[in-house]
Amino acid sequence: MDARWSALPYLALLLFLLTAAGYYAVPLWDSDFWWHIASGREILQNGLPDVDPFGVFPAADAVRNDTVLKGQWLGQVVLYGLYAAGGVDAVVAFRVAVLLACLWLLFLRGRWLGATAPALWLVSVVVALNLAEFGGERPQLLSFLFASMVFALVDRAEHGRRRGLLLVPVIVLLWANSHGGVILGVVLLALWAGVKGFDGSLPSAHRLQWVALAVASFLASLLTPNGIQTYLYLFDLEGSVLQSRTSEYVSSLQLYTLGHAWPQLWALVYFVLAALAAVLLFRQRQWPRLAVLLFLAAISVVSVRYLVFFLFLAGPYLMLAIDGLLKPLAVRVGARWAYGLLCLALLAVLLVGVARGMVFRGGLYQPAYPVAIADFVKQRGLQGRAFNNLEWGGYLLWQLSPAVTPYIDGRMLDQARFPPYTHMLWATAQGRQWFERQGFDLVILPHHGRYDPERYRLIDYLSARRDWQRVYTDAQGVVFVRRR
Repeated sequence: MDARWSALPYLALLLFLLTAAGYYAVPLWDSDFWWHIASGREILQNGLPDVDPFGVFPAADAVRNDTVLKGQWLGQVVLYGLYAAGGVDAVVAFRVAVLLACLWLLFLRGRWLGATAPALWLVSVVVALNLAEFGGERPQLLSFLFASMVFALVDRAEHGRRRGLLLVPVIVLLWANSHGGVILGVVLLALWAGVKGFDGSLPSAHRLQWVALAVASFLASLLTPNGIQTYLYLFDLEGSVLQSRTSEYVSSLQLYTLGHAWPQLWALVYFVLAALAAVLLFRQRQWPRLAVLLFLAAISVVSVRYLVFFLFLAGPYLMLAIDGLLKPLAVRVGARWAYGLLCLALLAVLLVGVARGMVFRGGLYQPAYPVAIADFVKQRGLQGRAFNNLEWGGYLLWQLSPAVTPYIDGRMLDQARFPPYTHMLWATAQGRQWFERQGFDLVILPHHGRYDPERYRLIDYLSARRDWQRVYTDAQGVVFVRRR
């Protein structure tokens, strides 16, 4: 490229990251964020808990209790520390920084593997589009970052920089104390090492090194408050009520059922590219990369919670596989014109976002949280045990505990609570009996569910009862108090 235009690739990358940052900087929206920071605060003040410190759930399932209460302690402390230092906007900035770091590592790994500009940019843009609906403010953000770092070191080792592998167990140790996604990382490293171990073209020392790395990473993942229970939890969760009721376990091919039309399109585009890349990697005999790609594709089809790992970890292997198909396009168009058009397109997308007020936003996504309702409860000094919906539980716990004890929150330490919870929400005959036996003092509910506009029937049931008084109503929901 002419020296006058040599800065264009760097300008395009800068505009790409800036545009991504703008669209990823959205108001905080994750309903689980609040119980995570409440847990982080509790851990800093009183140490790791053995039972629910908020008194919401009994210790009904020891494996789940330990996993949820102690398995993400470092991630929860980090999130609480950010919130305590800079409020909601500091957490939003952290989310954006993590996603940008992962995008940058994706791009960098593609370059290390030798992919040229067309493949680099095609996959990077598709990945960036997929991320627009992800990145909830939870410890999983650290999972994305640590996973990207581990596979960046793996890719560097493939090109002779093997000393970096010494850092992998250290990263795994931090990862294991931050989020349960470490299990996926250990499985992928074991898969990579297994394929390498059967590669007769490699020196035996190199094969042993990969096996040793997988073993060391597994051992590092056990250096947590829960040890092997982190793995046992997978068996505890499989086929559970919690799994069937959580939107994260929807297939990546069924996002449209949650009303996510554009995310579904971008996910399908990525899967098509991945299918093409799998064929090409097979022909190129890139066995470890093919194994990682196929494994991540398979689990992402089962559950959308794995899609982000599929994007970040397999993305560079898509670049490598399809690179040969796209090189002729670059030659015909010319690098100067291609980068010029790319810069203009990115700038236009960024400016449209600015004009519409869609970029670089912070604060809270108000419809997700009962802010005014919680303020009312505090101002009135209401106390006791409250029946609530699942999505509001974390926020109520953060804002109102210990004066108010929610019935349910996103931690779901007791999965047996799901059936009565559903029956009570809809005031079935059995649900009304359960409700009366619980002896609630308060009811704090939205008018309807996130994806279902039908009004919760419990609201009508309580409105007709003389022993319950509606003391607050707004566009989001209602508060009932039991008359004494």
